[in-house]
Amino acid sequence: LENNPFMGSLDPNPYLGKVQELEKYLLENMPKDIKEAEEAAQNEVSEDDENLNEREKIKYAALEATLDEFEDQGDLANMSDQQRDFFTKARALKFARSALVFISVFEGANKTFESMMLSANTSDVTETLRFFVRARHFQLPCAVSGMRSALALMWSNEKSIQDEVI
Repeated sequence: LENNPFMGSLDPNPYLGKVQELEKYLLENMPKDIKEAEEAAQNEVSEDDENLNEREKIKYAALEATLDEFEDQGDLANMSDQQRDFFTKARALKFARSALVFISVFEGANKTFESMMLSANTSDVTETLRFFVRARHFQLPCAVSGMRSALALMWSNEKSIQDEVI
């Protein structure tokens, strides 16, 4: 956790907000050729509720195509200011999405960490407690439930576990 590339906080809420903001900007400002292709695909799908999911898929496929196109260009020197701004926001979107994936990995592993607190091996328990302390420092949501589970360990027979909880 200390060496994560996502700076100080791993609270998913700011990243979710940023992803929504950037997706909206990129969808509104995508290149003309990709926007035309997206509109053509949208026109082929009917307007009913059954195809709402299909319409979302088309919209995000167009966004991914835009991101890929700008990722392939890569040379900022040959871009206009508008293209450079778009490219910067596209990279920020990839960064925010990566942060959310990183956070979800830890959230998904939360049950495993909590089960390690029940281990007969003292070092497993103490390392898990240290993980939850670090996770709380980085504001991971799973840290709260882990800390709650750790409180029961205050009455452990192992002195090192008691010290780590306190």
